[in-house]
Amino acid sequence: MDISKNFRNFHKLFPYLEIKEEIEYFSVFGGFEKIDSLNFTQSIFEDIKTYILKDYESLSKTFNLSTDKKEQEEIERLLKKIAIGERKIFSLLKDGKISQIKGREIYRKLFKKNMIEREISREKPILKNSKQPLKKHLRQYKIEDKIKFSKPFYRFWFTFIAPNKPLIKNQEFNKVLNIIERDFDKYVSFFFEELSNELIKRVYKNSAVETGSYWERNKEIDMLAKIPSEGFIAGECKWKNQKICKNTLNKLKKKCEGIDFKIEKYALFSKSGFSKELLSKKYDKILLFDLKSFERLREDG
Repeated sequence: MDISKNFRNFHKLFPYLEIKEEIEYFSVFGGFEKIDSLNFTQSIFEDIKTYILKDYESLSKTFNLSTDKKEQEEIERLLKKIAIGERKIFSLLKDGKISQIKGREIYRKLFKKNMIEREISREKPILKNSKQPLKKHLRQYKIEDKIKFSKPFYRFWFTFIAPNKPLIKNQEFNKVLNIIERDFDKYVSFFFEELSNELIKRVYKNSAVETGSYWERNKEIDMLAKIPSEGFIAGECKWKNQKICKNTLNKLKKKCEGIDFKIEKYALFSKSGFSKELLSKKYDKILLFDLKSFERLREDG
C-alpha cells in the first residue's frame, strides 16, 4: 500500500477534516469499499456506528475468505493476531493452533487476495565467531519479516469488528463503541507511525530515502530512516493526549544503543506537542514534528 498516496486521496475526498480528525478517520476508513458514499458529519465513533456497525452484514461478505468453516476460522484467528500487533511472520504460527504448512497456505491466499503485505526486516544477521560460539538462544534465533494489512479498514475490522461479532449481531452497538473508544489511541498510533515515516521522506524530498520501522530480537524503533545526505535518523512516534518530554528522547537514545547503525539525528513525532524544555532548547540533532507538520502529507509531489 502506498500510504502517502492513499492519504492524499483521502484528503481530497474529505478536505473539511482537521488534520487530527483526518488521521483518525483514515486509520478507520482508509480503503473502505464504500468510501465514495461517506459523509462524515458526526463524531468518529458515531460515524463508525453508522457506516460500519449498522452495515455489518453487508460489509462482512468481504471477509468471507473460505467456504470451509474450519479454514475460515483459522484465517480469522491469524488476521486477529496480526491486527493486535503479533506481526512477525514465523511467530504468528507458534501458538500450535495452525500448522506451519496450513499457515503458509493461508499466507499465500491472503497475499493473493491483497489482504496483507510483507514488511521486510532490516536487521543484520548475527556474525559467527569461531573463537567464541554463539549462545544457544542466539543459534536458534531467526530474523523475521512482518505482516501488515494492505488497507487500514482491514486492520480496523479485525481489531474491533470481527472479535465483537456477537455484540454487533445483537445490535449492542454502544458496548462495541466503548471497546473501540477505550483502545482507539493505541490503534491509531500504528498509522501515525507509518505517516511519520512518510513525512520524513517529504521533509528530505529525496526518492533515495529509505525509511520504516526497525526491529530486532529484543527491541523495536518506530522509525529508522537512511538519508543519503544525513546518515541515519531514528524516530519515536507518540499518538497520546500528553506532550512529549525529554524523557522520551532519552529513552529513544537508549533504545538505539547497540544497533548496527550510527544514528546522526533523532526525530520526535507528537499528537499533542512537546514540553517547554524540548521547545526552549536548540538541539542540532533533534527534529520535532507536531500535528501541523503532517499537513504536508496532503500535498501532491
